[in-house]
Amino acid sequence: MRESVIYQDILQEGLAQGLKQGLEQGLEQGLEQGLEQKAEEIATNMLNEGVAIALIVRVTGLTVEQVQQLQAQTNDNQAE
Repeated sequence: MRESVIYQDILQEGLAQGLKQGLEQGLEQGLEQGLEQKAEEIATNMLNEGVAIALIVRVTGLTVEQVQQLQAQTNDNQAE
């Protein structure tokens, strides 16, 4: 059966479809991570400039908790 032309066609089609789906998911996840990292970088810069957390949340789309965590990390780095 594995030598069958039909089997090979189905197998190749399945592999191609799986590869396409995997690439799409990988790209989507990579993009989301990149956007999140950029938002965190912007938030850190804003914290360093003394911008209020509420404004940072509105501008970056990060949560209050995320900004507070970045603030704690920024304070830790400045203390060193």
